[in-house]
Amino acid sequence: MNELESAINAAKDAGELLMDYFGKVRPEYKKDTSIVTKADIMAEEKIKSILQKEFPDYGFIGEESGQDETESEYIWTVDPLDGTTNYTMQNPLFDVSIALTFKGEPILGVVYYPFRDELFYAEKGRGAFLNDMKISVSETDFDRSILTFCNNRDMESIKRMTRIFSNIKPINNKLRQLGAGGLELAFVASGRTGAFFVVGANPWDVSAGDVLVREAGGAVTDFDGDPYNINSKDFLASNGKIHDKLLELIQEAEATKTGRESGHK
Repeated sequence: MNELESAINAAKDAGELLMDYFGKVRPEYKKDTSIVTKADIMAEEKIKSILQKEFPDYGFIGEESGQDETESEYIWTVDPLDGTTNYTMQNPLFDVSIALTFKGEPILGVVYYPFRDELFYAEKGRGAFLNDMKISVSETDFDRSILTFCNNRDMESIKRMTRIFSNIKPINNKLRQLGAGGLELAFVASGRTGAFFVVGANPWDVSAGDVLVREAGGAVTDFDGDPYNINSKDFLASNGKIHDKLLELIQEAEATKTGRESGHK
């Protein structure tokens, strides 16, 4: 069994578990106040057992279990339940997200949307697919594009996103927060939305979607316009057509803080 087959099997098994527990689990809270459930933990254990059985020498980073010590240049990066807050309030926008990275670059991505049985997957150089049908990003221009976003929970990320939101929302009112980054990236890859961006990105949130968007013909960078890798702190994926415009607006908002700080000196 190859890496893609294993990732697909793991994502589908985890998705089945999530559907079995949907509406039946109570939220618990981590130290950073983020929500976790029994379903998150069980789904990650299931994924990890499947992947490590097939590829015992590969590393593993999971949102719930953290990073294993490894010397391998291949690392699985997993969010077993992306959209936990949605899940706990019985909002169906949640997914299973699995990526394989090599030397920090995502090279394989699987995002499974169990509520609609939609399987998005891609491998570097081989295109992106939804349930075996090839997909591609939209051709929509900035004014007509639906944009989605996410930010980390730390105060600095919240403040930065507030500035960016304030700079974009007045000129594109179709800016939304959906709460499931892997799925939002699958939406960009399949042309349903135009872009998704993150302040304070975690690798398990965006690595699978990075491959999907690039293989669907889109653009993926950090906020400086450099290629994304798992150490990048910020993340922008788009249909490509609107990428430069979004980078300009994001960088403009970031410069606002720098200007204010300089003015106080």
